[in-house]
Amino acid sequence: MKDIFSNNVNNTETTAYMNWRTQRLDHINNMIVVAEGFRDSSLLLVKEILKDNTDKKADILIFPILFNANHSIEVYLKAICWTQNRLLDKDDKFDENHDLRWLFKKVVDLENELNNSNDKAVFHEMLSNLKAYIYELYGKIERTIKDKKGNDKSIYDITFCRYTFTLGKGKDLAPQFYINTFENVVVDLENFLTVFKSIFDNLKSLSMYYSSLLEAKQENEYEALQLQKEMESEFRGDY
Repeated sequence: MKDIFSNNVNNTETTAYMNWRTQRLDHINNMIVVAEGFRDSSLLLVKEILKDNTDKKADILIFPILFNANHSIEVYLKAICWTQNRLLDKDDKFDENHDLRWLFKKVVDLENELNNSNDKAVFHEMLSNLKAYIYELYGKIERTIKDKKGNDKSIYDITFCRYTFTLGKGKDLAPQFYINTFENVVVDLENFLTVFKSIFDNLKSLSMYYSSLLEAKQENEYEALQLQKEMESEFRGDY
């Protein structure tokens, strides 16, 4: 068998270059590249289904579609958090979990801490569809279990589109919300395409906005450092 990680010498158009868009020292940019890949794979699958779903492929492709969409959101939010923390001169990067609701809250909290002069109403409007989706999703994946003390505890299983049952330490292999029901659990893919295109467009715009602020901050710091060096050199009589 030919290696999967190998070049097609006969046709470069059929070769994927994993490090073509990434940069060795720009971790935040690389995260956004990954977010865009999962974003595009989700939207492209939906577009293909909408062309022709007579074979009912939507019923099985909806799982990778949702996984890719959710993972794109997660990586976008983490990249934005990291950029916000750097703007605040914090060593923090992002919370290492898959909790979309928590990551969304962190982005909002850090924006409030930055206290940018941009219109807060615009910021919240850009995130309104994402907020609505996250709260809709969490209403679906919420389950109540008993903790070690016998008290009720709410959990949210974001792996719902990876496994048909809960999986992990302390989990009880309970079927996901779309298994334990006599009613159809459905997704309107035309609506999905409209809503998620808006969500991703706004996440991309916000990531670019914060990146531009960080770039300007770094340029100002560099210029200030150069000026300080010139002043120190002049004070010492170096020229």
